Order: sequence, then structure tokens, then C-alpha cells
Amino acid sequence: MQFIQIKNISFTYPNQSEAVFCGVSFDISSEERIALIGRNGEGKSTLLQILVGDLLPNQGSIIYPRKKPVIAYLPQDMSLLSNLTVREELLSSSNIEYGIIKGLAIYSDKGIISPQEGLRLAELWGEYYRLKVNEYEQSVEALLIELGLDKYHNSYCQNLSEGEKTRLQMGKLLVKNPEILILDEPTNHLDIENLQWLEKWMKGFAGAVLYVSHDREFIDRTATKIISLSRGRIEIRHGNYSTYTENKAEAENHQLLNYHQRQKLIQKLQKAAQKRRAWASTFQAETGSEGKGFVYESINNPVRTMHQQAKNIEERIKMLELRYPVEKPWQHKEREIRFSLNDTSSGLIITCSRLTKNYGRLNLFKNLSFYVERGEKVWLSGINGSGKSSLIRILVGLDKDYSGEVIIGQRVRIGWFDQDLSNLPLTISPLEYTLTQGMEGSHVRNFFGCLGLTGEIVNRPIYSLSWGERAKTQLVKILTSDYNLLLLDEPTNHLDIN
Repeated sequence: MQFIQIKNISFTYPNQSEAVFCGVSFDISSEERIALIGRNGEGKSTLLQILVGDLLPNQGSIIYPRKKPVIAYLPQDMSLLSNLTVREELLSSSNIEYGIIKGLAIYSDKGIISPQEGLRLAELWGEYYRLKVNEYEQSVEALLIELGLDKYHNSYCQNLSEGEKTRLQMGKLLVKNPEILILDEPTNHLDIENLQWLEKWMKGFAGAVLYVSHDREFIDRTATKIISLSRGRIEIRHGNYSTYTENKAEAENHQLLNYHQRQKLIQKLQKAAQKRRAWASTFQAETGSEGKGFVYESINNPVRTMHQQAKNIEERIKMLELRYPVEKPWQHKEREIRFSLNDTSSGLIITCSRLTKNYGRLNLFKNLSFYVERGEKVWLSGINGSGKSSLIRILVGLDKDYSGEVIIGQRVRIGWFDQDLSNLPLTISPLEYTLTQGMEGSHVRNFFGCLGLTGEIVNRPIYSLSWGERAKTQLVKILTSDYNLLLLDEPTNHLDIN
């Protein structure tokens, strides 16, 4: 069954002259798992916002065959600034039911109530039974178990890890019983266990799912259709990411072969036209009325014939180029980043002894001891909420509330990538932000180019960039600075595959 038909959608931001995408058309059908892929800044999140109604297209339409389906949307820049418990946050997904539950709880806590409050309490109980709020509460309890959050039901939302927050946000969508889920990079911040949970859950969802992801393995295991957005156009292929890349490579090779064959044909035709015009010009000097030779009376003028043949060949070239063009496949230039750093740091970069960190009564880690030597590449692994980001913040020096000893080696200069990108100054451009280190502009632009940020993108304010482009901006800042120790907290979040 077809849920949505997108026809000829185009969109341009008001402050930009170039369209984000143009003439985009595709369908979303029941039980499809559609992965929307593309490089950072191609307009994937913009397209999702159009589908959920947050943005209006400049042209085109969204058609619903019957009634509009229930759509639930998980944005990439989700924030969960709530002072509620996990159970309360999930119950609050429906304002009416939650208002009744909250009202009953308030009067129950009072003990003694006035006659007027008693009437209001009776009204609330009436609404409770009429709207079957008990069934709503039971569905929320079941959802907590399904999401693996039942053990946190009385914990406050701000104490959850990023992965647990993602699960909770997913639960808030499911409370609405959606027919279509639209998810913008749902795999960000998820550990391996949560990724496996999301994969299993997505496969079991009864409706359709359209999601943006840069995780190739996740796309391979979940997608039934790929929509690739590139340079304002889309390409649709059925299957997962592996079949898409195989088919794409085969199609590009075939197109490249056709392009080279067409170029050879055009060059051959151009030479033929040039040869006829050259012959006509030399022949004309001897036989034409302005030449020195005799003028021969002839029914067929060979010069005119040669010019006409050359013209016919040139018309054929125009027809091939205009009516039957063969475009050269677009290939992004591969770039390489090279470092030239004179590292004079000591052999031991980091030494930690009996490190302990608590959040209230919650112990993240205890008596943690380790060291890092110069030149090592260390992967810090652990489930969501185990304290990885907290440990990095301690090493950076932002968190002083711990016990134990942290020793940073002499002449160590730390560059820190913050996973939530909260340190970026949103009102200035990536180029301005990066050049504050006194680096040469061309050198910094080369780094931006290596990461795919070219043209005027580096001069736009950071708030106008996609999350992937913001992550790249923070990376360039780190890579062009004089650091010899990089502490990277989930640097692959938001980044495109390349």
C-alpha cells in the first residue's frame, strides 16, 4: 500500500540563490525501509523537514492516496531538556491523557481536599474511564519494557546517556501509533548494544521507515530501498547499501564508457567537417569567381557540396549534444590530508591513577588506572552511560569533580572534539572560526576542501550549516591547530561516508 507520493519537489532557501534540490520525486510504501543517503550539506534533513511539514517546497506536491498517514519525526538535533522522570516523559507524549494522570496524582497527594476539588477529582475520574487512560498507561509500561528503559522509569531524563535518550525519544514517537517513521540519523550516539536493538526493532515495525544514516553496516542490515541525494538530484535503487554501491559502480562505468565513445564519435565528426571545409577553401581559390584559375561551368558545384556536407555533419554534432547527450559521471575529487607536526612531547602522554567519578549516588568508574604513550591510537569503548564522555572531560580539564590523579605529560597540547558541538560560535563563519589560530587562509581552505566544504559554504554563518558541516568545521579547527594529543568524543557522528 502506498502511503505518500512525492512529486517534483524543489526547494531553495530564501537567502540562497542555488536550489538545494530540484525535481525530486519518489514514493513511500508500507513496510519499506528507505535509507536516504548523501554527503553532508546535500539537503537530506531539509527534505525530511518538507515531508513532515516543517518547511514548504518552492514547487511540487506531496500526495496522499487516501487520508494523510500518521507521521512521527525524530530530528537530528533532538534535545531532551526535561525535568521529568522517564515514565512521566513517555506519558507526556499525549497531553490529554497525561493531564488527567497528573491531575489525579496532585489530588491524591493532597489527602484532604475541598468540596470544589472533590468535584474536579470526580470529573477527572470520569474522563479517565471515558478515554480509557488505564489502557494508555498499560501501553506506556509495555513500551518501557520494549525499549529496555523499564529499569530507569523513575530516573530523571537528564541523567540518561545519549543512547538512552535516543530510545526514549523513539518511544515518544511510538506512543502516537505512527504509520510512517521519519528518522534523521538515529544511529548517532548509540553503542553497539543500542544499534542492535534499533536494527531489530526497525525490522519489526509494521509501518514504513524513512531514515538518514551514514552507517554503512546499519544500512546494509536494514534498508530495502536506497535514495541517494547528490547535487540536487536523487537516484533510487532497491536493495541495501552493498547492492546500491555495486549497481552504482556498474552504471557509472557503463556511462563513462558511453561518454568516451560519444566523445570519440564527436571528435571524428569534427575532423570530418574540418576536412571538408579545408578542401573547399583550397579548391575555391583555384575555381571560384574570385580566384585566378578558370571558372568551370558545372551543374554540381563541388565547393558548395563540400560546405553543405560539413554543415550537415556539424548539425549532427549539435543534435547529439542537445537531444541525445551523454553526461560524464560526476566524480568527487579524492583528497589526502598530511600532517607535518614537530612533536616534542614526552614519552608518556597521559597517566591516570585510581580515578573515580560519581554522579550523585551513581558510580561511573572506580579506581581506574591507565596510561597512554606517544604515538598510540586508543579506542575508548563502552556502553552508553558508562562514563566515556565524562572521562574525556576529566582529561581535557573541564571536570574537576573526581578523585584520583591525572598527569598530562610535558609539552602536551590537547585538541578536543566535543560530541554535541556545543562549543561552536554559531554567528561567525567556519573560515573566521578557524583563522583565529592565525593560520594561512589557503592552508585552511585546503583542509576544508579535503572534507568537502568548498565554495561559499566556508563563509556562511555556522548556524546555517548542517550538523555534518558543523562537525567538519570542528574537525578542521582541530586539524589546523598546533595540538599533539587529540581527544575525540564520537567524531564520526553526523559525518558522511566519505
